[in-house]
Amino acid sequence: MTLIGLLIHGPEVIDEGEAEEAIKALMATARFEVEAALGGITGKTAVIDAGMQHVIDISKDMRPSEVMEDFVERGVNFILLVNHAKIGESGFMLGEGILRRFFDRRGGDAAEKNISFVQLEYGSGSRIIIRWLLRSDDEGVYKRLTGVFSEFRERQPYKLESRCKKDARSNLVYREIKGVHPGEKIVVDGVVIGMVSSLHETKNNSVTLVAKGGKLVDIVGGRLIKHNLEKLPPLELEKVLVKTASVIRRTKPKRVGIGTGTDERESQGKGREKKKKRACLFYNVGNLFPKLKDAEDADADVVVAVIIGDDTTSIAGDILKRFGIRMIGITDGDADGLIAGIERGAALEQYDRFLPPDSLIIRLKPERDDIIGEKVKEEIFEGGEEIELDGDIEQQIKALKHRILHLAEQDIIGELSSPPITTAI
Repeated sequence: MTLIGLLIHGPEVIDEGEAEEAIKALMATARFEVEAALGGITGKTAVIDAGMQHVIDISKDMRPSEVMEDFVERGVNFILLVNHAKIGESGFMLGEGILRRFFDRRGGDAAEKNISFVQLEYGSGSRIIIRWLLRSDDEGVYKRLTGVFSEFRERQPYKLESRCKKDARSNLVYREIKGVHPGEKIVVDGVVIGMVSSLHETKNNSVTLVAKGGKLVDIVGGRLIKHNLEKLPPLELEKVLVKTASVIRRTKPKRVGIGTGTDERESQGKGREKKKKRACLFYNVGNLFPKLKDAEDADADVVVAVIIGDDTTSIAGDILKRFGIRMIGITDGDADGLIAGIERGAALEQYDRFLPPDSLIIRLKPERDDIIGEKVKEEIFEGGEEIELDGDIEQQIKALKHRILHLAEQDIIGELSSPPITTAI
C-alpha cells in the first residue's frame, strides 16, 4: 500500500472540513496509507476543536519544511500539502516557500531527486492541484490523486528562482511578497514587523521588504513596527519565513469534534494522578504544545503557565482554556491584533474571552512586559523556564500570583481575573 505524508497547513483547511475530506478520500477511496501532521502552530487549536488530534499529529513543534524533512527521514517520500489560502496567489507562495526552505535544509539537487511534492489548494473560488515535484516512479500515484480529486484543476508550479534582489551599490536587499491585502500584518519568523498600507494598491497586490546588513530597514507598500524589530535576530532575507494575515485564524469550525471539552479531559486525567505539578514560563507559544505533550508522558503536569507579551497571552489563553490550565499573562498594551477579538493595542477587558478559569492578566506601563518578564524568570523561575510546585497546589498558585504582582507592583496599571475552577458536586 502506498504511503503518503499529508502535510496540513493552517486552521482554515481544518475548520472548513477540507482536511478531513482529503484524509477520507485518500484512505477510503484511493486506498492510500496516510500519515498526517500539522506544519506550524496556528492550526493546532483548530485540530483540537475538530477532535482530530488522534488523526493529525500536533505533538511536534515544526515548521512545514521541518515536517517534510521529518517525513523524508522516516522514509515517507511522497508528500501532499493540504492548504486553504485566502487567494490563489497566497497558495502558490506558500507551496513555493515551503519547498524552498526544505531545499535550503536538505540541499536542493539531492532532495529534488528523492521526493514527490504535490499541493492540494482549497482556496476561495476554485480548487487547484499543483505538481511541484514528481519522481518518475510516482507518476501512477499522481494519476490516482487526480482521479480522486477530479474537481481540482491542474496548475503549473512557479519556477524556483531567487526571491531576492540585491543592489550592489547600496547593499540593500529587496524581497517582494505577493498576495497581500490592505491592513494585513506582515509576520517574519513569527514576529509582526509591519503592516500593509491601507491605501496600498498595486496591480499585483504586493509589498517589498528591504534589508541591509541583516536588518529590516523599510517596507515598500507598508510600514515597519520598529519596536518589534528588536525581537528579530540578524536575518537572511531570502530564507526567513514571511506571512501576511489580518488574524491567525480567519475561520470558525463548521463542526466541533466530540470529546474536546474540559470536563472530558479532566475525567481522562483522573486515574493517572501525577507526582509533580509544574509552573512553566513562555515568551511565545511555539513550545507550548510540546510542553503539554511532555506532561502526558512524564510524571509531572503543567498546572499554570506564565505568559509574557500581549499577543502571546491572547494566543496562549485561547489554547490553554481548552485544557483547563490556568494562566498568568503579563502585558503592556502593545498587541498587534493577531487573534480575532483582540484589537491592536487592545484594552485589558478584551482578554476576558481568552482567560482560562482562575487566571490573571496583568497590564503594565508601556514597554515593561519584557522587563518584568525577565525579573520573573530570574527571581521566581531561577533563570529557567519551569519550576516544581510542592504541597497544596491551590496555595502554591496563589503564592505565585502574589510574587509576580509584587515584582511588578510599581508598573501595574490594571488587572483582569477570571472566576476560579468550579468542581461539580
